[in-house]
Amino acid sequence: MFNSLSFVRPSQYHQCFTVLILLLLFYSNTTVADNAIPKLVYLIFDEDKVIASNIEFNRFDELSLNAKEDVISHEVGNAVAVVVTSSRIMAYSISKSGWVIKETQANETIQSVTAEDYSALIVTSKRFLSFNGKTGLWAETKRKKIFK
Repeated sequence: MFNSLSFVRPSQYHQCFTVLILLLLFYSNTTVADNAIPKLVYLIFDEDKVIASNIEFNRFDELSLNAKEDVISHEVGNAVAVVVTSSRIMAYSISKSGWVIKETQANETIQSVTAEDYSALIVTSKRFLSFNGKTGLWAETKRKKIFK
């Protein structure tokens, strides 16, 4: 009786192991790539309008700016967009194909705006706001004062 592995040379063990590792790496990279969110939204600023280009549903959704309303900041993720003006915070939901608006509060200043994939986060001097691009809903909480 003989062992079937006795016919495999030691150098072939290394080659088989290398091929196995390469196959595992290739498989893991393709599964990660399949989960990536493609670029589905672009922003266009045209005179007194903000336009979201919704790639997934092949449409454009306009939002008119009010008189004397200035764009302060904007960010675009793969599937969500946020525009902050002097009077409003507006987020665009790919899934809902529309703009969802929050009014800014008196004396509120914008500290940061972040957008990534389906989510956005806005930090102001008075509150934290997050936007879920899949549901089209805002979450909000007031900031607490930190005493020194």
